[in-house]
Amino acid sequence: MKDISKELGISITTISFIVNKKAENKISKEVIKKVEDYIEKVGYKPNSSAQSLRTGKSKSIVFMVEDISDPFFSAIAKQMEEIAFRNGYNIIYCSTENDRERTLELISLFKDRQVDAFIITPPENFEKDLKNLIYEEHQTVMVFDRYFKNFKHNYVILENFEGAQKAVTGFYESGRRNIAFIGIHSELSPLVERHEGYLNSIGAYNLAAYELFLKFNEVKTPAGMSAIRNFLKGNPGIDSILFATNNLAITGLRVMREKKIKIPEDLAIISFDERDVFELYSPPISVIAQPISELAKELINGTLEILASKKEKKYFFTKALPGELIVRESLRPVKKLSSNP
Repeated sequence: MKDISKELGISITTISFIVNKKAENKISKEVIKKVEDYIEKVGYKPNSSAQSLRTGKSKSIVFMVEDISDPFFSAIAKQMEEIAFRNGYNIIYCSTENDRERTLELISLFKDRQVDAFIITPPENFEKDLKNLIYEEHQTVMVFDRYFKNFKHNYVILENFEGAQKAVTGFYESGRRNIAFIGIHSELSPLVERHEGYLNSIGAYNLAAYELFLKFNEVKTPAGMSAIRNFLKGNPGIDSILFATNNLAITGLRVMREKKIKIPEDLAIISFDERDVFELYSPPISVIAQPISELAKELINGTLEILASKKEKKYFFTKALPGELIVRESLRPVKKLSSNP
């Protein structure tokens, strides 16, 4: 800016206003045009590191999820990125692998880089760390996909309890009466609430519950397949399965193909979270689909609103969006409804 000032004979303060888009109603249009034309001619760009040191803002937001390669999270990231870019922000992506220590290390790294906000899907056992990040370190944090009931914070989530109810109702109305649930051992709110929604509906229909829970790190492994294989063998009467995550469903479908289990004749299937493979699978798999576009918009717009807000700290941005039951061939009704209640 000193070079521009010397070349054009205009004060550094005036040039700073123009470069940082704060010149409106302060500096004449002629001067603004003169400076902008010269900047374009010489290809000047502000030094982002210097700006960050001066303003305390890096114009960057971190999106921390358990696995950024998961199609659900990557789709959310893509749509957020476009909105953030239009508002002058960049999104940084990283994966926590649902590991607390890894998450803490990443947060420490990004705090050193003065990121403006964190959008986080918290890993297991992260409640105290998150509370400290918000209330003691005064970081701007938006929690995604899960939340904690013991303290107030910003979040955007799916209505998981209601989603599980829709799935069980879908099974029941298609004639199924022996409905199983396969989930993950976890205290994370979406997994807990999907299980609770299942139990609530099973109880309302006066049906027996059939349940299997895997460890998080078993889902995509031979151990996970073995557990599902044994579950099916030990419960030959079940006629339908609600999978709590798409990765669980994919593991389960591998077992069913191996065992030559017919879908939906032998087992009807519904999975939480859409994947392209579910629509392309033969037969196509029914899902409780999350509203990706709406979630992405609420996440990034809510975060930007918080960053720009001058409201008191007791204000929190909270959204819970409904999922949609997409019925495909895996939920085709049985020919004859069971005579059981």
